[in-house]
Amino acid sequence: MSPLNRRSWLMSAGLPRVLAETGLLVIVLTSLLLVAAGDTEEAQSRAILLGLGGFAVGTLAAPLGALRLRRVDGDRRQQVKGEVARAAAVVVGNAALSWAVIITGSALFPGSPVFAGIDPFTCGASYGFWRGLLIGWPAWDRLRRSRLLWSLTHAQLVASLVIAVVVTVFVMAGALPQIESELSFPEELPGPAAAVAWVIISILATVSLLVALFVLISLILILLVTVLSRPVLKRTTRRVEELASAAGALRAGDLATRVPVSGEDEVARLQADFNAMAAELERAMRELAAERDTVAHLLQSQRELVAAVSHELRTPVATLRGYLESALAHWNEEPPPTLRADLAIMARETEQLQRLIDDLFTLSRVEAGQLPLRLEGVDVGTVLRRCAAAAAGLAWERSRVEVLVEVAPDLPPAHADAARLEQIVRNLLTNAVRHTPPGGLVLLGAERDGDAIVVQVSDSGEGIVPEDLPRIWERFYRGASARDDARGGSGLGLALVKELTEAMGGSVAVESTLGQGSRFTVRLPLARTPAPTPPATS
Repeated sequence: MSPLNRRSWLMSAGLPRVLAETGLLVIVLTSLLLVAAGDTEEAQSRAILLGLGGFAVGTLAAPLGALRLRRVDGDRRQQVKGEVARAAAVVVGNAALSWAVIITGSALFPGSPVFAGIDPFTCGASYGFWRGLLIGWPAWDRLRRSRLLWSLTHAQLVASLVIAVVVTVFVMAGALPQIESELSFPEELPGPAAAVAWVIISILATVSLLVALFVLISLILILLVTVLSRPVLKRTTRRVEELASAAGALRAGDLATRVPVSGEDEVARLQADFNAMAAELERAMRELAAERDTVAHLLQSQRELVAAVSHELRTPVATLRGYLESALAHWNEEPPPTLRADLAIMARETEQLQRLIDDLFTLSRVEAGQLPLRLEGVDVGTVLRRCAAAAAGLAWERSRVEVLVEVAPDLPPAHADAARLEQIVRNLLTNAVRHTPPGGLVLLGAERDGDAIVVQVSDSGEGIVPEDLPRIWERFYRGASARDDARGGSGLGLALVKELTEAMGGSVAVESTLGQGSRFTVRLPLARTPAPTPPATS
């Protein structure tokens, strides 16, 4: 039978048709049973024949009604009420019909026991078993497919049923000789009644007893297996459910979720692997987030750098263009009288542009790790005195600021690049002179501090606002007091100081008191070799 025909035959008939089909089966089988009983002369054999035959008729008619009857439509309550009413109709109708046939037979055959008809309780139990199995199977199938606990329970039930089949076959094989001996049929029965009786006893009754015994053994085995194995199954499936729940949480974005590892079996190894995978994923996502933030910061810094460079380049370029246009506009046959002064201004603006470009190029090379450094022993005192000598005259002439140098005696050399160290000191010195009022003092100092050489540039200027201190090392950042272009620099000097110092393995710090001055401290490692002797000067 194809699956389509099987589905159309099962649970497809209405109640009247089912009553007619089961009633017809009861009448036919009970009539054959009475005919066979009528040909059996011994009273005890006749009683056993009618009892087993009646049991067989009831257990065969009930499953037929359970399998054929259509399901009740409606909600859950209406379905339950409809199923109970239909079950009562099928069982009571078949039992009443069987009893009517048996009573008629008893009147025809005096001495036959009246209890040989269909037992309503046995018939109802058979109907309920098969009807419940048919209705509950789809729900059970969905449940075992969706939950591991019920899938394992289903496997245990199947194993129990297989064992029940084997036990039932062995029990029935041993019981059949006893049944035949109890019946004690004569060797020859008159007419066809012997064949009918033999069929009823050996087939229908045997099948009915086999089914009943199978159901009984199955229930006992299922109960025992469920009671004994349920705790173990629940403990195992709970671990798997925790793992599935943690996997769902991990998929939803909870990277900190973990599962407790219990046992040493495959599930425990899976739990440990899951925790390791979650930890690795959390670490990777954290690194990706940090990398994303770094890239975003770099992009923002790049945009700010482009904007700041554009602003810094605009002023000297505009100045150069203005003076060039003025000179060309007033140039007739002879150069204008202000040409020399204009050329001097343009030269200063060109130098400013060149310094800005050089600083940007140096910063870019430091950031890319491509800045060539010649690290060797450097006499820091010589560098400080050279820088002070170059800046002292101009500082006094323009700002009336005095520049002094104070170097500790017998100062060991620093491990640094002499040219870059001089660039650092010049930037700090220029910055200090710029922010020191007339009559102020700028002091360059150097001393040893443990395994480092400390270079300090101190001034008695206006100091730095505390809110600006964390940002003074940023490129193009200028504090509130330095944003006047007439006196402020490009904002690259301190950034260059920090990058160059760290490139040589040192560090830089600042201390400042508003209204009293600032002190920049550069720490450089001691040289491993002595500094070269400076050339003699005349």
